[in-house]
Amino acid sequence: MTGDGHFEATLGAVPDSVALLRRHAPEAFAAYLAAREAAYRLPPNGHLSLASKELVFIVLDVAAGHVEGAVAHAEAGLRAGLTAGQIMEALSIAILVHGHQCWARAGAAVMRRVEELAGKPA
Repeated sequence: MTGDGHFEATLGAVPDSVALLRRHAPEAFAAYLAAREAAYRLPPNGHLSLASKELVFIVLDVAAGHVEGAVAHAEAGLRAGLTAGQIMEALSIAILVHGHQCWARAGAAVMRRVEELAGKPA
């Protein structure tokens, strides 16, 4: 099980961190892939829309300081129909809960990429 199809469908490519996990810890990768595929179930099997799932991933990655993941999920979120304004509003809430450091570490990078893709400020 390579997982390439799942990651290409959700993020457009297999992230380097995931490829490393697959190469060096195939059993851990298989468990991670199974959990990730379950998280991406869409209605009626899942409960959140794809755009909602991506927004959750963006905010959690920003709160964790995971820039690469947050940016990848922002790109996927835009493809799923999120707007720059929705992403910025969710990040504003993250700032309230986790403080300005989550914005400085990762949130600003997300919005810079969103601006590049959306072509205008949020």
